[in-house]
Amino acid sequence: MRTTTTLNCDHSAYQRHLREMVKRLVIELGYLEHCLEKGLQDTHVQAAATGIDTAIDCLNEHLSTPSI
Repeated sequence: MRTTTTLNCDHSAYQRHLREMVKRLVIELGYLEHCLEKGLQDTHVQAAATGIDTAIDCLNEHLSTPSI
């Protein structure tokens, strides 16, 4: 019984952590997209925006997969 309770707490903390990461990634992607819209055509900024977009897609896929 105690193990189940611990797992639930850990699972909840894990979900909160993932939500915080996704929120931060979305904020960063929004900033990078804003920079690109304002004409900043630096290849590093474009690569960063693509990388963050890919990370968000991966996290969304992970979160939509039912956990065991």
